[in-house]
Amino acid sequence: MSAPRVFVTGVSGYVGGQTVLRIFEKHPEWRVVILVRNEEQKKIVLAKWPEAEVVIGDLDDKALMVSEGSKADVVLQVASADHIPAVKTLIEGLSQKKPTPGYFIQVTGTGMLNNVLNGFGQASGKVYHDISDLAELTSLPIENHVHRDVEMAVLDAQKKFKVPTAILSPPTIHGVGKGPMKTRSIQIPFMAESVLKRGKGFQILEGQNIWDATHIDDVASAFILLAEEALKPNGGKAQWGDNGYYFAGGPEFKWGQVATAIANFAVKEGLIKSAEVDKLSVADASELHPWAPLIWGGNCRSRSDRLLQLGWKPQGPSVFESIPSMVLEEAKTLGTQSSTVTFDK
Repeated sequence: MSAPRVFVTGVSGYVGGQTVLRIFEKHPEWRVVILVRNEEQKKIVLAKWPEAEVVIGDLDDKALMVSEGSKADVVLQVASADHIPAVKTLIEGLSQKKPTPGYFIQVTGTGMLNNVLNGFGQASGKVYHDISDLAELTSLPIENHVHRDVEMAVLDAQKKFKVPTAILSPPTIHGVGKGPMKTRSIQIPFMAESVLKRGKGFQILEGQNIWDATHIDDVASAFILLAEEALKPNGGKAQWGDNGYYFAGGPEFKWGQVATAIANFAVKEGLIKSAEVDKLSVADASELHPWAPLIWGGNCRSRSDRLLQLGWKPQGPSVFESIPSMVLEEAKTLGTQSSTVTFDK
């Protein structure tokens, strides 16, 4: 029997790089085909994983995406949580795989759940479960629900092309990655960067708003678990298609707690002088980063019932255990990384 072919996009990113790293560690028997944008990225990937197969191109190359999809047993689309054309072309390609279609796994994110029912900086009691609330999750409007359009595209394409698909939606991801290129998450690093630049901690208003968080290794393990199931007869015990919706969340935290932890550690390391945490208005926080209302001001509360039932066992450190390494990384690279990035993972 030939080795399973797994096509992965997004290896230059935070989640994609970590996922591929863990795939090579856990499944050296898999034939891993990696999409990169150029020769420079190809050299970086092959220097780290000489056994990898590398394809140069991008998500907008329809012919390439269809071709690679048609040859893959599993596609892990980890390059972008917002690229609709790639969803359609990769799933179209997977439908051409013989004798049976391959499996498609798409990254999104729980930012789609963001709510400020009680105001910015205030806790909300709304919690979403990926099993019992599936009908609500898959009927949320596109307006004001980031990534929802991509999830709709996945569900529409899997019906059209009769390809088994899964949507994997992580919350706040923490920890410094170990992939070959991008090793930085979004929410906490952006806050740490802003704290170091302004010399004081901050939160949005009362800072009581709640998210859940998952370590980068546990997100990678979730992708690998779904890929393992996909390679079993009939997709294993995983659910696919309309029911293939998976949160990958961990313990909850309040953003005020994270703000305080960042400030306290920064003071301890001599990076800032005061452990005081300012209460900023939404407008003032948005001056620090235009995404402030979404990434620091609201509530995104998810429960990973489906993934836990499948056997996912998150083992990474807590968000508070990860804060020191993330703050030190921001101090080391301050001014050399841009905060104006997309939601690409």
